[in-house]
Amino acid sequence: MGKTVYVIGAGFSKGLNAPLQSELIKSIFELDIRELPPQEEHLYLLCRENFTKFLEEVLFIDANGFNAITLEDIYTPIDRCIIDNASFRTLNKLKLQELRQDINALLIMVLRYKLRNLPANNYADKLAKYLVDIKRKKGNKSDPFAILSLNWDIILDNALNHEINSDEGVLDYCCFITPFMNGENIVPGLMARGQGKFNVKLLKMHGSMNWLQCQRCQRLFVTFNEKIAIEEYITRPTCRLCQKNFENTTHDRGGLLTSQLIMPTFLKDFNNVQLKLIWQNAGIELSEATKIVFMGYSFPAADFEMRQLLARFVRHGAKIEVVLKEPSPITISDSPESRYKSFFGKRDLQLMFGGVEQYIAALVR
Repeated sequence: MGKTVYVIGAGFSKGLNAPLQSELIKSIFELDIRELPPQEEHLYLLCRENFTKFLEEVLFIDANGFNAITLEDIYTPIDRCIIDNASFRTLNKLKLQELRQDINALLIMVLRYKLRNLPANNYADKLAKYLVDIKRKKGNKSDPFAILSLNWDIILDNALNHEINSDEGVLDYCCFITPFMNGENIVPGLMARGQGKFNVKLLKMHGSMNWLQCQRCQRLFVTFNEKIAIEEYITRPTCRLCQKNFENTTHDRGGLLTSQLIMPTFLKDFNNVQLKLIWQNAGIELSEATKIVFMGYSFPAADFEMRQLLARFVRHGAKIEVVLKEPSPITISDSPESRYKSFFGKRDLQLMFGGVEQYIAALVR
């Protein structure tokens, strides 16, 4: 039997109200703070004020042009200056690090707001049921599929976890995870396999909104149904395990827990020990795939880390299916279709239009 790897991009969640990357800045300035939880209102106003000042006074952009600038053009010069210990005009390294945190917090809060109410039995739920049923029937000795997600949102995570009976299987992020709340029934995939359970592999290539990582011990804390990444900026949680291990010697509260989201920059940092495991495992999954299905992913040239992974590991004989909403206008030369065709060359490639929801409906019927 062959193996299918699903690669999902921002377009996968677009139908459930998640903004595309190009829409995030617009969403930041359109969000009504009265819709936010009380504990986030002040943080949002402060972060948005600092972000606005940066756009207007440092990047010298008129407010009417905020929506036209890309996040890469915001994050990349900031990151370059932080790496080089250089000032960005009037902002020194410390101020740039604080500004970056402000922008990160804004993006997390926007996504939390946009995805607060999802319709029941949506297409992500249907895909999750379809995939978990396959795994349930085949058991823990088969490996028919894997999912590589470039999204921060946890729509598919929650749907898969809801479908999996914890007595028979687990959602496997392909790295070593620890439950965020003491007593949660969350175990790493390898441990579950050792217990005779099946694993459903979901590799979050750019991090996830339900993750926090200890800056001391590097444990990755995970929960489901909660976008705990925001807690870095509100409650500033600490590692309960570090606290337990060191309280008798240093009397500290444990290492700080920080969100693990790879932001849209040309200087992405994948040195994190858990992300390294995920990317290494992603290469293995791609090398085993007889079919790769891209859903809602425009295949931008800026994602050169993902492109090099595909170039290194995808078999020449692999079948490629690309699910897009609609064909690009004829006048556009640098279209997703042309990027896929030029990259995958002589491989068997099929473009499928109609969008993710239509594709999933045909897949699961």
